Amino acid sequence: MKGRCIQMDKNTLQMGYVILLILFFLALVFLTILYIRKRLAIRREATDQDRSKWADELIQEEQGESKGYWLNKDDMDEVDQTYRLRYYHYFDNIDECIHDLIVEMYDCGFVRTEDIFVSAYGEDALKPDSFIYMTDDDPDFEKAKAALPPVSEKNQKKIYDLWVSYVEELLDRVEIHTTQANQDIIKDALMVYGRKKIGILLRSPE
Repeated sequence: MKGRCIQMDKNTLQMGYVILLILFFLALVFLTILYIRKRLAIRREATDQDRSKWADELIQEEQGESKGYWLNKDDMDEVDQTYRLRYYHYFDNIDECIHDLIVEMYDCGFVRTEDIFVSAYGEDALKPDSFIYMTDDDPDFEKAKAALPPVSEKNQKKIYDLWVSYVEELLDRVEIHTTQANQDIIKDALMVYGRKKIGILLRSPE
């Protein structure tokens, strides 16, 4: 009986050692996972800082080599700074900036060509086969463009007023980063563009 008790104590002790070893192993695994996660977090934070620093340096470099840049504020919701870089539109001369901003007006839908067409010729002129609905590769495109009737001075004023409202919409959505003198030139040129012939205003310059 006494020998059996001793044997049971040995078995219990061995079982205790096994349990302790298992617990130690699990604790070691848990601590290792925590350590790895911490190292990854530190590395990720360092990478993000490097990427942000690189983005800032790239922006400064681009700014130093250009006359300025413009951006559409709607594009700035992107959290990743490196991804947002594509939305900084740098320009080397004023004409380049003016052209790109006019294209942006059409691309963003600020310019409503149907309203321009109706202001020029009235509602009845807006037909399925009207010039406004023709594509650039239409064989009769140039002929139809040349055949557009002249716009009266009164209707030209209506078109210009419309155009000014389109420019104001654009300027409300974009930021132009350059000298104040350049900004004034750009804004004036955008307004003056609205005095061009209707055949030009009905198509994006791109």
